[in-house]
Amino acid sequence: MKKSKQKLNAEEKAILTAFESGKLRSVPKLLAEKKRFQNIAKAHGTKNRRVSLRMTEWDFARAQEEALKEGLPYQSLLSSIIHKYLTGQFKEDHR
Repeated sequence: MKKSKQKLNAEEKAILTAFESGKLRSVPKLLAEKKRFQNIAKAHGTKNRRVSLRMTEWDFARAQEEALKEGLPYQSLLSSIIHKYLTGQFKEDHR
């Protein structure tokens, strides 16, 4: 086997040592678990729900302006804002 010239950090060295010594073992049903997590991730990222939203004309115009600045559709901007708010990632910019 060809040796890599890449340096390993401490964690990677420990994993390699465990692997080479036979201390690591395969995880039962690993492929099934991997597929399950892939399906969860795919379902989470799929935009499959339409909503109707009423907002003021001023808010709508501002959303369109901001989306134009960002180079994306206003629907994507609004969806992103809602997602960030619900996941606690939304940070207010006090201008």
